[in-house]
Amino acid sequence: MKRIILAIVILSFGVQSKAQYAEDALRFSRNYFGGTSRMLGLAGAQQALGADISSISGNPAGLGFYRRNDFSISPTLRFSETQSTFGAKTYSDNRDQLNIGSLGFTLTQLNQDYSGNEVQNGWVSYTFGFGMNRINNFYENRYFKGTNTKSSIGDYFAELANSRGNSYLPDSNYTSLEDMAWYGFMIDFDTANNKYISVNNGSSTQAQLDKMEGYQNEWNFSFGANYSNTLYLGASLGLGSMKYTRTTKFTETNIVDPIYGLTEMSLNEKLNVSGSSVNLKVGAIVRPADFVRFGLSIQTPDYYSLDEGFITDASSNSVAAGGTSSFTPLEYLFQYKLRTPFRYQGGLAFFFKKFGLISADIERIDYSTNKLSASAEFSDFGPDNNAVINNIYQNTYNVRVGTEFKVGLISLRAGYAQYGDPYKSSAVDGKRTFITGGLGYRFEEYYVDLAYVNQSYNSQYIPYSLSNSDLNPIVENNHNINSVVLTFGTKF
Repeated sequence: MKRIILAIVILSFGVQSKAQYAEDALRFSRNYFGGTSRMLGLAGAQQALGADISSISGNPAGLGFYRRNDFSISPTLRFSETQSTFGAKTYSDNRDQLNIGSLGFTLTQLNQDYSGNEVQNGWVSYTFGFGMNRINNFYENRYFKGTNTKSSIGDYFAELANSRGNSYLPDSNYTSLEDMAWYGFMIDFDTANNKYISVNNGSSTQAQLDKMEGYQNEWNFSFGANYSNTLYLGASLGLGSMKYTRTTKFTETNIVDPIYGLTEMSLNEKLNVSGSSVNLKVGAIVRPADFVRFGLSIQTPDYYSLDEGFITDASSNSVAAGGTSSFTPLEYLFQYKLRTPFRYQGGLAFFFKKFGLISADIERIDYSTNKLSASAEFSDFGPDNNAVINNIYQNTYNVRVGTEFKVGLISLRAGYAQYGDPYKSSAVDGKRTFITGGLGYRFEEYYVDLAYVNQSYNSQYIPYSLSNSDLNPIVENNHNINSVVLTFGTKF
């Protein structure tokens, strides 16, 4: 049976814990464009466009362009590959996944005058929309292996023990990782310097396998209206659901230990986060002439309530123990809240009669305004973590550009998007690049669209963090994600 430990133990881990929560705040607030294959083919540049199911979650003012009801569904195939470099070695791991990226319908009411003709001035039409959009996908596998000549996971365990102060004595009930490290012969006590030290005093081989799963979905209740075929207004209530799971197994082998004969150390972790959120979005589109449109939308912060479960244990293999030392995993439960930043978006679109269009969006998000909070029992959780968030994140801009060219009933599409670096200072540029393409075919009442989206970015990962950051092991990751989306729809 797992031991259930008070959440305050998590907070006592200090800097690494704060950095982890800051990382989660960014992970859950950095959302990406989604929707139908048409909008994905345009790299999500939809702020000035309309009459598409994507308007439900994009700019709800676009619903005002509808003249008929609409229904669509967009199954998605996602292929993720991550190349991880540690030392001089690079390993690649993959993860494939099938999901529903978008689903929704709209109902449109066209207003008529007393003679039964459609009105052209005043409120021309109203449209109600309901739909689901996947705004984030966490499915990914990562693996690295290499030689570490600077530090050991034993150094991390030793620092945990030393952070408990001079009064700390290992508990035979194994209520912490440092207890497991002591009774597993992974750390020792240096009586000359009065501190705990790692048993490993040389280079070693380190490896880690990460498996990430989860998603962020947003369900929207939206309304759009058309005023005189010139001004389009809309609003949307978004209800979010999310789940994130990360399972990690870290191992260290080829250890130099002439005292206890330690040959292997392992650290296992499993993080589960789930929750729900709510937000509000308002938007407007102006069409001063048939060939040009201007769009604008503002989204309030997402207000998340999150439940977290964290399971961890350490194990080892040594001559002193006569083989493997394993311990009952510790489980930490915690509840907290996250308020994400405001999102401001603007767009411009040019239309070339029935031949096609060019659309461009810009989005502003200040990730330093993410705010974490918890119950009064953990009063320091919010201020401490928010100080870290404010220190490492910054205001950023996301740019999306797309074009569509029509040949009869066939539409050809291409797009490019770049999401800016959210970090004030980082050894790796945190921007993300998207290259998209697609095509569509229109029947009288039905339509089929296909889109391809390539997403690429780089990141760094630190398996464990030490007080001397120069000794931290650093893994360089190159991420490449390809998605194929097929949309089936009908307008009636």
